[in-house]
Amino acid sequence: ALVLADGGVCCIDEFDKLPDHRVLLDAMEQQAVNLAKAGVVCSLPARTSIIAAANPVAGHYSHRKTVAENIRMDSALLSRFDLIFVLLDRADVQLDRYLSERVLSNVG
Repeated sequence: ALVLADGGVCCIDEFDKLPDHRVLLDAMEQQAVNLAKAGVVCSLPARTSIIAAANPVAGHYSHRKTVAENIRMDSALLSRFDLIFVLLDRADVQLDRYLSERVLSNVG
């Protein structure tokens, strides 16, 4: 995806579910993806901006943990991002009821 988005923006959802963040860290550092297959070695450009969304461990954000601990991400990779926004959903029964009724009234 980073190679296809070269010169543009790559959006990654479920970032916390990626099996190996190390590959992404290398690509972000070098701005290229290195491939070696069947004796052929090549380097493809991956100069892209990345917008990623991740969910906290166990579905709840803990104020006692760092952002890296909440999403189980290596701090080296997290430091590659220029901006990090933490969005918290505070439990509010009245607001949740209003929003769900509003959404359901627009269906159909």
